[in-house]
Amino acid sequence: MGLAAAIEAKRAGLKAVVLEKGTVVHTIYRWPRETVFFSEAKNIEIGGHPFPSLGPKPTRREALQYYRRVAENEALDIRTYTEVLRIQPQAGQFTVAYRDRDGEGELESRFVLVATGYYDNPNRLGVPGEDLPHVRYGLDETLPYWKQRVVVVGGSNSAVEAALELYRGGARVTVVHHEAEIRPRVKYWLKPDFDNRVKEGSIQLLLKAQVREILPRAVVLEQEQAWHTLPADFVLIHIGYRAADGLLRAAQVAYQGDAPLLSPVYETSLRGLFVAGSAGYGSDTRTVFIENGREHARLAVGEIARRLQGCPA
Repeated sequence: MGLAAAIEAKRAGLKAVVLEKGTVVHTIYRWPRETVFFSEAKNIEIGGHPFPSLGPKPTRREALQYYRRVAENEALDIRTYTEVLRIQPQAGQFTVAYRDRDGEGELESRFVLVATGYYDNPNRLGVPGEDLPHVRYGLDETLPYWKQRVVVVGGSNSAVEAALELYRGGARVTVVHHEAEIRPRVKYWLKPDFDNRVKEGSIQLLLKAQVREILPRAVVLEQEQAWHTLPADFVLIHIGYRAADGLLRAAQVAYQGDAPLLSPVYETSLRGLFVAGSAGYGSDTRTVFIENGREHARLAVGEIARRLQGCPA
């Protein structure tokens, strides 16, 4: 959403600087290599730039190429490997402290838009052993799990998709989910495939089961008030993400529940501090996508431009 906001700002005649903690579109770069978008290419275009894709739904690789080219064609001021440390409100403007490869520095601006996403902030189980080296959050490639006993924790799209990929990559897969069934909203092309693999015994599914502890070669489960130990060479946790909102909280914006209070134009309780994308949605990250995140950026930058009419940008 940072790219979308920067393009909107440029079109409005404003100067915008994008600070990326890693490479350009760092969040998408961190996705699993074989990711295929749920959205069609036209629905995740930004700045009016057509998104060419070989299939009806683009891949992660195509998205990385597309957004990089957009950034180049728009000549955006993107400062990569620059991590924002804090946002300090001061008398009608903000000081943004950052750290890059040359050390720490500061920028000043009348307006700041936070679009930190969520992919670097997975939900945790909160059980002993979840920091062991064989515990992973998300699936990148399947080869390391060939002929290994893999426990996948979760019951939504990412857990189901990971289980299927692992099974087809030669792993022995068990899915552990705390509810009575896999979530009904799992992608329509994944759920029948998953259900059939469970029925034929290719994937083991344990429902109403909760992980209580992770051991070096096993997982301790509680299921229907009984405890048992499940052998595991690897544990992959797919229980969703939370907004990476540390900057907002440190700036002391007002919250309602686990999400910041936002105006209709996505402004926080601090005048001049805006949010775009899942950064403003706490644990409700499933409802925020590139499609509606683009709209957040458009509305926020539109409000900034309106306030600056007749003022130096």
